[in-house]
Amino acid sequence: MSEIRATTISDAAGTGPITLTKQSAAKAFVDFDGTGTVSVKASLNNSSITDNGTGDYTNNFSNAFGSVNYTHVAGGAQGATLVDVITASSSEISIYNLSNALVDRATVCLVHHGDLA
Repeated sequence: MSEIRATTISDAAGTGPITLTKQSAAKAFVDFDGTGTVSVKASLNNSSITDNGTGDYTNNFSNAFGSVNYTHVAGGAQGATLVDVITASSSEISIYNLSNALVDRATVCLVHHGDLA
């Protein structure tokens, strides 16, 4: 079996890292604290988080997807998580507790897969 180890895979010109546009790797993710003033803990292809009110957030992408036909996984501890509105440049998430009320959570995570524009 072969093994490849690398810290950076450069583009054809050798001027920078490759851009993942057609591979199946995640094209965007964000882990943020949704309580008080929303703060991003870690992210990829995330320009900002908009706090739309209790338990309702919009994740804005730095680089838009090619269409609204991308997949997403969302989570926010305890209860249900629902991705409500999907556009090529953002996704809106709502977090509900076990009583079906919108709630803020200290850990909210989103992962998106699809082709970038």
